[in-house]
Amino acid sequence: MLHLEIQHGKDGMRGARHNGSLGATAGCTLRLLEGAAGIASTGHGIKGDAWFGSVRTAMEIGVRGNEAVLQVKTNSGLYPKKFIEDALTDAPGGVSIVLAGTAPNEQKLIAIGYR
Repeated sequence: MLHLEIQHGKDGMRGARHNGSLGATAGCTLRLLEGAAGIASTGHGIKGDAWFGSVRTAMEIGVRGNEAVLQVKTNSGLYPKKFIEDALTDAPGGVSIVLAGTAPNEQKLIAIGYR
């Protein structure tokens, strides 16, 4: 473990760096990256489960010169979740779909679905 952030509840974290502009989840993820890698550091790769995963988080990590592999489930704004689910509805096990795109801030994104 390279960095840890103690959470102080919804109200206690409201004024934390990045939360106002990005939201609590993306803000927390960026603070963890900055704490582990250094605020000015670039070229790092991070992995995050579904709590950390969103297109907004990926965009912000990318614009800072880093890369991320994030699982996107509930925080799926701008993510082609329904398209992937529909494409794989009748697919047999072991089938995957890979979509490449560009985020609104010009960061390259890849979405992968697997059944």
